[in-house]
Amino acid sequence: MTTSKSRQGMPVTPGDELGVEEEYFLGQGAYIDDRGIIRSQLVGRVLIDIVKRNISVRHVKGKPYVPKVGDIVEGIISGISEDLVFVDIYTIEEKPSRSTDFTGIIHVSQVSPEYIETMYDAFRLGYVIRARVITDYNPYQLTTKEPGLGVIVAFCSKCGAILRKSDNRLVCPVCGNVENRKISVMYLFR
Repeated sequence: MTTSKSRQGMPVTPGDELGVEEEYFLGQGAYIDDRGIIRSQLVGRVLIDIVKRNISVRHVKGKPYVPKVGDIVEGIISGISEDLVFVDIYTIEEKPSRSTDFTGIIHVSQVSPEYIETMYDAFRLGYVIRARVITDYNPYQLTTKEPGLGVIVAFCSKCGAILRKSDNRLVCPVCGNVENRKISVMYLFR
């Protein structure tokens, strides 16, 4: 559990761990359980006041954004098999989802216009991807067939460093490993 400034603004739901009472004072929208762990009381975003050592949860106002057919989503690959990947969706049309309950699924047939034998040729666990929603129910079926869709952040399978895009492949700046993946034209590291 990361309880540092990096949690600032992260979405949380009731019961999510925010920190420990030795580290922070209790703020609004939070409570301390019987083990001394500070937890969220509501759906919202984490607010940390570093100076006062206060942690709280700000309630999210408005309706949650729900993926619709045709929306572009971003997410983190949380599960992978030979023919499917599971994606934890965190952004819908460049807006935070206001929820952590949206899951996407990509079938091997929806990865690329070219033939892909196995999902391990296109994605790996922990990669950040952009995809288009093709169904209107949870878990949402996604596609990455368009050039702007696919991997936008990837990690070296040998050393774990962030891969850099070079031409149409990913190169590790630390160990020199070269990996071919379904890369978006919007890949973040060049």
